[in-house]
Amino acid sequence: MDRPAGDVDEGMDAPTLLVIGHETDPGVVPVQAGTLTSWAAERGVRVVPAVLAGTGPTAPLPDPAAVDAVAVLGSVQGAWDDAVPWLGAEIAYLDAVIGAGTPVLGICFGGQLLARVLGGRAEPASGRREHGWQEIVTAAPEVVAPGPWMEFHFDTFTAPASSEVLATSARCDQAFRQGAHLGVQFHPEITPAEFDLWVARWTGTPLEERLPELGVDPVALRAETVARAEESRAASHVLFDAFAARAGLVTRTAA
Repeated sequence: MDRPAGDVDEGMDAPTLLVIGHETDPGVVPVQAGTLTSWAAERGVRVVPAVLAGTGPTAPLPDPAAVDAVAVLGSVQGAWDDAVPWLGAEIAYLDAVIGAGTPVLGICFGGQLLARVLGGRAEPASGRREHGWQEIVTAAPEVVAPGPWMEFHFDTFTAPASSEVLATSARCDQAFRQGAHLGVQFHPEITPAEFDLWVARWTGTPLEERLPELGVDPVALRAETVARAEESRAASHVLFDAFAARAGLVTRTAA
């Protein structure tokens, strides 16, 4: 049974990672979180799934001080777009999380939002959009492997001036770190099951009609995602371990 997002037991030994999804419900968040979910299981981290903007009623998010870290996943909305009805509440929550000293991992939309909250920028990508498996240039291969990594974004971020840029592509910043916080533009968590969620979300929407224009063949991209699943999982676990080490999140290592 899913635990309501606002209910985090005190006194449990396992460190807790609040994982915030969007346009879904808490039961789907572990699939949306992909390899982050399997990483957490291997490292003895308890995932608390939550949504702020979901497909049904949402539970209150927990006190930021009651969890050990927070991960913010992707969204079809723009982290720059103040017209999004729930965005102000999520920004306020992340402000409180950061104020409480709780580390944040931001992925795609989550990375854009983290950059914005920390003083950088989130903005439409325009000509800097990237879709599919892409190579990146890394300044910290012990955190971000050269790739390829899955990209699928119409928006992007400019890393905060006070942060350390860990990776870039020819089009935009790809990863930054500020203290214990880590934001990435790509999708380290991607799995074939998560990709299937993306395709289901695209079906019947204007984006589905635009896929050929974007050079995206969903069948071919899924096949590539399946073929790259193991190397992608391994690279993502290195990245999550690096985040966890700075966040003080992991209490034991995988066997």
